[in-house]
This record gives sequence, C-alpha cells and structure tokens, in this order.
Amino acid sequence: MFKISYRWLYLFSIAVLCIAMITGCGSSAQNPGAKKESSPSASEPAGAKSGAKRIVVTYFPYADHLFALGQAELVKGVVGLSSLQEFTVYDPFLKNGKIADLGTEANLEKIVALQPDLIIASQNESKIVDELSKIAKTVTVNATLNWQDTIKGVGAAIGEDAKVQAYIDQFVKKQNEVASKMDRSGLKGKTALFMMPWKKDFTYWSGSRMALYYEKLGFKPFDGLKNVGEITLEGISSLNPEYIFIGKDYSKASAISLDELAASPVWQSLDAVKNKRMFVVDTEILGPLAMGQYKGLEYMDQLVGTLGH
Repeated sequence: MFKISYRWLYLFSIAVLCIAMITGCGSSAQNPGAKKESSPSASEPAGAKSGAKRIVVTYFPYADHLFALGQAELVKGVVGLSSLQEFTVYDPFLKNGKIADLGTEANLEKIVALQPDLIIASQNESKIVDELSKIAKTVTVNATLNWQDTIKGVGAAIGEDAKVQAYIDQFVKKQNEVASKMDRSGLKGKTALFMMPWKKDFTYWSGSRMALYYEKLGFKPFDGLKNVGEITLEGISSLNPEYIFIGKDYSKASAISLDELAASPVWQSLDAVKNKRMFVVDTEILGPLAMGQYKGLEYMDQLVGTLGH
C-alpha cells in the first residue's frame, strides 16, 4: 500500500540535500587576490566581516538562508534558482528579476559575467572550487540535513553570525508558541499525513523529514512510514489520518486532481475529509529549508485559530 519513492528529488526539488552533484564548465577569469575557505569547520569564521556586495550562490538552498537573514539585495546569481521560483514564499525576493538564474549547473562564464566578490558553494562543488576561487573569494559551506546547522555556515561566510542566531531564536520562539497553542487546543496527538499528488498516487513525507510537525508541534506520525515514500489512495484509507495536509502540485506531474478526489468514494470515506480536516497547503511548508519551515509555523498558528479548538 505504501512504498519508498526513488523519484522524490524531482518531485520536491527543495528537498535538495540529496540532489546530484553540480559540475561546472566553461572558462574563468583570473583573480590573484581571490581565495577559497571552508565553513563552519574553519578555525576562523569564514568570510567574517566580509563586506561582500555581490554574492553568487552555487547551491540554491543557501539563497533561502541569505533571504532569511535579510541579505537578498546582496545575491546577484543563483544556480538552481528555478527551484525557488516554484514557491510563493520566495516571491518577494525574486519578482523584481534582479537575481540571475544561473541554470541547473554551475557555469563559470555566467558566474564571471556577474562580477561577484563572494561565491558561496557547497561541498558538492569540490571539483570546481579551485576555478571558482579564481573568479572571487569562495567559501565552501557544508550542507547538512538541518537548516539550523547549515545557515550558521552561510551566516559566517558573510560575517553575520549574530543575525543567524537572532533568526534561529525567533524561529524557536515561534515554534514553542505554536506548540503550546496546539497542546491547549487538543491538536497535539492527532494523527496527520503530509503528502502531495504524484502521477497516479501520492508522495508522503514523514519521520525526521517532518520533525517540525511531529516532534516539535505534536502531531502523531504513523509507524512504518519512511522519511519519504509513495502511497496509494487505498494506503491512505488504511491509515485513515485525522488530519491531511496536501501540498499543491507545483510540478504538474500528477494525474490526480482534487476534483477527481472529491468524486472518489474512498477519498470521501476518510475521516479527515468527512470532518473537514483536509487542507491544501503551499508545498514549501513541507520542505526542509528555513523560510518554508517558518511559513509552516505561521500556517499552523493560523490553523489553530481557524479551527477554534
């Protein structure tokens, strides 16, 4: 009834910590003063007080982190920008078109054209980091499975450690407030399934991937589900969650529409549907990045008030 998905990276591109390595091509301009650094493992905070004014990001989750830190005006180009353009939380930063989309792979010629004074790369760029460092000062930030760890490296690269801590503190404060409201409202302990239509079935997210909603806010997960996998309508019926959060099909890859689901007796038999506890959400709140997760907290905060528990 449910199975592990091996296609989820395409379906949900901001689950990007497992994407394929980015490789570069083309020529680069020489810059004798440029150098490469590593963060956060370096003994000194990489790029502290960098004074950077033109940043290129070769791993798009780091753009999310820069936006969260209020540094959007410094970002001039992003590899994989189209992955962010799918999600409304980034509209305020992208709608003016001032940030260049550098394609799906790091292209040295395109990066040179932007005249960056700082390049923030991930460990996936190890094969081209020497070439990148000839263009501009290059800081390698190790991507982790926890944005709260990764954003510290990004913040160190631009010398904004204090802003990183302030953002994390704000996030944790909001998280605790929402968790308290959910506890008082009776939502804590209710079973919930987070999913998105995918072709003829659904992709779900659970386990550590959804720790914010399960471990921190208090929804109850289902035993036996992986961090990500596929599930059929019949599989959903066997779980019969009390709450369903279904992400919008931004990929347009689904053969299932909400109208078709509404006509399905199996769908209509679900407790979440019968009790009007099925909610269509912006898909970024199901993702692992800083801004999407903060938006998820805001959404759950509003939901508690709407339900009137």
